[in-house]
Amino acid sequence: MGARSVILLILVVVTIALGFFFLKHASTNQLKNGVDDSVTTGPPDAEITKHKETWINPRNPHLGKSMPDAEITKYKGTWMPFLREVRIALGDIDGLKSDGINIVAIGIKICGDEEFYVCEDEDEIKNAINEFHKNGIKTFLILNPAHPDSGIDPYSPETDEKHLLDKLTPLVLRWSVIAEEHGVEMFCPINEPQLLSHENRDDVSNWAQEILPLIRERYDGEIVFEVQGAKENIYNLTGYAYVADGGLTCTNDIVDHPEWIEHLIDEELSALKTTYPAHKYLFFGAGAFTGPDYYWWEPIAVENMEDNPHGWPEDFFTVSFKSQADFYDMFFNKTWSEVDGYFLPVYKGWEYRNKSAEEVIRNWFKSTTPP
Repeated sequence: MGARSVILLILVVVTIALGFFFLKHASTNQLKNGVDDSVTTGPPDAEITKHKETWINPRNPHLGKSMPDAEITKYKGTWMPFLREVRIALGDIDGLKSDGINIVAIGIKICGDEEFYVCEDEDEIKNAINEFHKNGIKTFLILNPAHPDSGIDPYSPETDEKHLLDKLTPLVLRWSVIAEEHGVEMFCPINEPQLLSHENRDDVSNWAQEILPLIRERYDGEIVFEVQGAKENIYNLTGYAYVADGGLTCTNDIVDHPEWIEHLIDEELSALKTTYPAHKYLFFGAGAFTGPDYYWWEPIAVENMEDNPHGWPEDFFTVSFKSQADFYDMFFNKTWSEVDGYFLPVYKGWEYRNKSAEEVIRNWFKSTTPP
């Protein structure tokens, strides 16, 4: 081999060695600086299509949170206000899927004294979100001060103005960030806002408008506002994608006077469309209370109805399993084509699992052409 060939061979070897050195050095620096191109850029489009069930959260790829990617044309969900219900649901994922559930609403239990705070395990809530996503079920987060442990008196002077709502704002914004980080499908700042500003619609409207752009700076999913009865609680919800209507409740009148329940459903749907004509609609917590009441504080439970201001009989809201099933069938028949989704209550004697209503709900939620 000539001298020129030897020199050329040496140059090739040196060039290759230097290439490996710089490549290794660059990769090491990337890891030290917390940069990983495979996480930052995400999988190519072909891989996203191929592995939709575990693809990286596109709103925050650095976190690597798995989230379901199935497109939802109608939200078919459950409303779980506390971790008790969340734990039950996580232990029954197959049951949820068999009923056609594609999303769950998780309540963030809020309590207050000098300040508002989350009074359940925050890490457990976050882990639950991830578990539902891993199993292909989307999530909806909503801050929930509507419970007897909240420390809130809806008739106190504090609720005369926007004071309590403003006090809740820091928690709302913190959880909107968490919702974004975890790829949550829907976020709602508060359940039953009227409890924090008693009979003052303007205060709720002003707060809703003030907080919306602050949420949007932090969260890129669907923003919802819950109203506890569209006829009674009329707010300025301009800019919100969805209005979640709560408070529609079946009574035992369905047995003797089904036309009265039909009237209630028609009236609520009409109020929703009239009051919020530019929004999409969700029915939130609409259901029928069957008991037995193992939550003593449920306002419509028999033992709490003795002194009700309306003069209703003690068992006015307690229905049979059959009446619960009849209610849901009537409810879906009258609203299915008018709304974008449902979040059915599964707590405090409102559960539908292992009751006659489950078959009705499954028929509506699972069928490509509902009854």
